[in-house]
This record gives sequence, C-alpha cells and structure tokens, in this order.
Amino acid sequence: MRRAAMAVALLLLAAGAFVGAYLYAAADAPDEADAQQARSEAALGPYEVAQLGAYADGLRYGLERGLSEGATDGEQQGRADGGAAVDSVLAKRDLRKSDDQPQLARTGPTRLDGSGQVLVVGDSLEVLTSPYLKRYLPGIPLTVNAEGGYNSIQIFGLFQESFDPAQSVIVFDAGTNDNPAYPEILAGNLDKVAATVGDRCLVVPTIHGFTVDGVDNTGKNRVVRSFAANHPTTQVPDWARAVEMHPELMQSDDLHPIPEGADLRARMIARGVKACLAMDPRFVR
Repeated sequence: MRRAAMAVALLLLAAGAFVGAYLYAAADAPDEADAQQARSEAALGPYEVAQLGAYADGLRYGLERGLSEGATDGEQQGRADGGAAVDSVLAKRDLRKSDDQPQLARTGPTRLDGSGQVLVVGDSLEVLTSPYLKRYLPGIPLTVNAEGGYNSIQIFGLFQESFDPAQSVIVFDAGTNDNPAYPEILAGNLDKVAATVGDRCLVVPTIHGFTVDGVDNTGKNRVVRSFAANHPTTQVPDWARAVEMHPELMQSDDLHPIPEGADLRARMIARGVKACLAMDPRFVR
C-alpha cells in the first residue's frame, strides 16, 4: 500500500514538472510582435543598401546632367566669343579696304604679276594632296613647301621661304591646325600674304578641322570667305563642304583624307589654280 502511494506521488511530481516547463516555454515563445520586430530588423540592412544605391544613382545622374549642360553652355559661349572676335577683325579689315583701295578691291588686276609659276604652302593636308596636284597641273612650274602639323603662322613662314617673283599663283593651304577660338590669327596671316604678293592670285581652301573646347571651324571659314570677298582674284576650293558631302573620303581621325579624298582635294585646288591663270591671257592654254 505504501509502495503504491509513493508511485502515485512520483507520477504527480513528474506531471507537475512537465506542466511547469511547458508553461515557461510557452511564455518565452515569440509572439506576433516579436515576429514583426524580427522582420523589420531583417529588412533594415537591405533598405539601407538600397537607399545608398539610390543616392549614388541620383548623384551620378546629377553630375552627368551638370557636365552635359555645362558643355552646352561652354559651346554656346565659345561660338559667341569666336563670332565676336571674327566680326571685330573683319569689320576693321573691311573699313581699311574701303578707305585705302576701294576700286582695286572691287576690280582686281587685269594682268597677274609673275611668269605663271605656282607656289603651294600648307600642312599635312597639303603633304597628302600635292602628289596628286602635280598630276592635274601638267606643264605648270610648281613649288610645294608643306609640313605636317603646321599652323597658319608657320605656314606663312614657309611662304616667306619659298616665295619667288616668278610665281603668279599662291596656294595658301592653312588654318586647319589653328585654334578655332582665335580665327583672327588666320585673318592676320592671310592679310600678310596679300600684302606681299601684289597683283597675284591666291587659292585658299576652306577648312575642315577639329572642334576645340566646343568651338568649331565656322569662324575660320568666315575669315576665308571674307578675305576672298575683299580680294576678287582669290579662289576658294570648298574643302569643308566636300568633306560634309563625302565623309567616306576621310580617315578615321576625320581630319586627313584617304587617297581618294586627297585626289578629290587636288582636283579642287587645281581648278582654283587654273582659274587664276586664266585671268591672264598670257597663261591661257
């Protein structure tokens, strides 16, 4: 009897311990609030990463927009400054021409100085062009002095080296390597050539060159055309237009022509030279 009572007591004690453990575990189990907090903490890291990514994307977009708009503003300002500089130079030259020699500027000479020889000075474009040029001007005494990379100041130096009184036509192939922001440099060198050659004919091609700091070659080409307008014997092969119409004739640098482009350029310059010589009956063939 005593043994049975002890067994019952042990069973009750074990049952009580089990119930107590269950109740403790149940009290410590995560409820819905704990689950929500856990989800929030788990999401916090990815959220912060995403927030930083969005901030970086926004910063990059802002920088790109700022650079783009800044470049546009710079190009517009460069064009405006270059145009103003050209207008200033051309206005002074036009005023000087009208004061000094109004009739000569309009009519030009009836006879070219020299004996029909031709001088060609230029940069790398002329280095590529001149071998073809000789083909299109057979029988015409031709002197070529050209150096790659030369600007119009240096090419004027080549002109000074090679100019001979026997020459009646001067091909001044310059300006491609001039900074387009300063077209007045080309204008000044053209004026110096004109002051030297007297009653001779000039051939001055238009310019296709690089855009520098947002400034293209519009100013330099305005100088060329204005010069021709003030010197009626000047011939202007429109190389810039030819490149615009036939970009396939250019090398990958978009500055130098391939052989077919050099051949076309030579034909254009040769036509200018022949038009010059045709002004003087002595040189008409």
